[in-house]
Amino acid sequence: MSRIPLPLCAACGLASSLLLLCGCAGNGSAAQASRDPESRIISPGAFPSVAGAGSSASAPAGSLASAVATAKPQATAAAVEAPVAPVPSTRASQVVASPPSTSPASRPTTQPARDPRIAEAIRKGVAYLVANQNADGSWGKATETRGFEVVASVPGSHDGFRVATTALAVMALRDAGESYAHDKGLHYLIEHGESRRGDGQLLYNVWAHTYALQALAIEMQVNPDASLKPAMKKAAEYQLERLVRYETVTGGWNYYDFDVQARTPAMESTSFNAAAGLVALWQAKHAGIDVPDALVRHAFNRLEEMRTPMGSYLYSADMRFHPRFEANKMRGSLGRAQSCNYALWTWESKKVGKGQVVEGLDWFFKDHAFIEMGRQRQYPHEAWYKTAPYYYYFGHYYAGLLLEKLGPEGKQKYGKQLAVVVVPHQEADGSWWDYAMWGYHKPYGTAFAVMTLLRCE
Repeated sequence: MSRIPLPLCAACGLASSLLLLCGCAGNGSAAQASRDPESRIISPGAFPSVAGAGSSASAPAGSLASAVATAKPQATAAAVEAPVAPVPSTRASQVVASPPSTSPASRPTTQPARDPRIAEAIRKGVAYLVANQNADGSWGKATETRGFEVVASVPGSHDGFRVATTALAVMALRDAGESYAHDKGLHYLIEHGESRRGDGQLLYNVWAHTYALQALAIEMQVNPDASLKPAMKKAAEYQLERLVRYETVTGGWNYYDFDVQARTPAMESTSFNAAAGLVALWQAKHAGIDVPDALVRHAFNRLEEMRTPMGSYLYSADMRFHPRFEANKMRGSLGRAQSCNYALWTWESKKVGKGQVVEGLDWFFKDHAFIEMGRQRQYPHEAWYKTAPYYYYFGHYYAGLLLEKLGPEGKQKYGKQLAVVVVPHQEADGSWWDYAMWGYHKPYGTAFAVMTLLRCE
């Protein structure tokens, strides 16, 4: 007899009868059903000003401030005819901020003209990362808590969070052209980038392996210090070996294994783990690292299978038995779909080309309220369509990569729309964050936001 499927947690696939074991427990899905989703829709014009708050001066035409009041999401699916960039830019030649005067100067480069509000937001974000780097070169701490973060183990889960956060910060500072904090962070990844499975259930280390591999592979391609290349390659190969080790039994990756807790993770891949992993593997391959073809093929095939006919992506491969679950619909998939489209387009999937990418971006901005309403929620997946807070800057970062790959016309069509939903959320200290997680949320959110804004123009 086949088992009658129980309602599953959107985050981990755990049956509803066992949700007390899940990091997403108490997600408030029942309480949210009585809320009016329209009451939480935030229009671009409702966002507060970031630079010069309280000023009554009118914004110049064509500026971001003007766009905040006038931007209208585009709902058409017309293809953008623009050259496709073969390799995502690392933007090493673009300096948007300098470290404090006590730090060595950033790389001397030429800064292209930017909307002043975007430039100021980036400058403040970079300054936040520089000022909040740990003494050992890493970012993020486990020394603060609110009592309702996701289930995690000590020290394994926090090693994973710290390494992943550090890798994102290193990539952001590389993109921004900052050198001093970047170099300290890079040395941390080379010398202390180890992370392991927290316990049988928890595999947050896959995020560390994914983003550390991506960061190190980028450095191998663009870092001018040739003496670092052997150490960077060795560190990158360590991260790659761990992605091989923690590949799920069917391919791709998942950060939980609640049911079996086997040596080879048995819970099937999530769409966004597979997407982020494929992006990292693509960078590794172009850095000259020997990436196993089977590792790519398995993740690629699972991700293609998770794409639905409507253009959304299943939360995870085992959700194929629940295709109409809220998280699998377009509005529930907004924060994941951009990473999935980018990964499949980059690896030349026959299912995702420029037309599908443009259609996905149109959906992203047309229904943006349904990812907006999840940002900074207390619990994962309590918002409508099971949107989790931590999709927010993750999703916008990969939208930014899509704009970069579309080329100038893509940035012209979507750049201001993307900036409008990132810039105004910057905190007074220069950070961005979407889901409170000990002391990691501000550094990783800020890194994602800085990388996103650098691709808006």
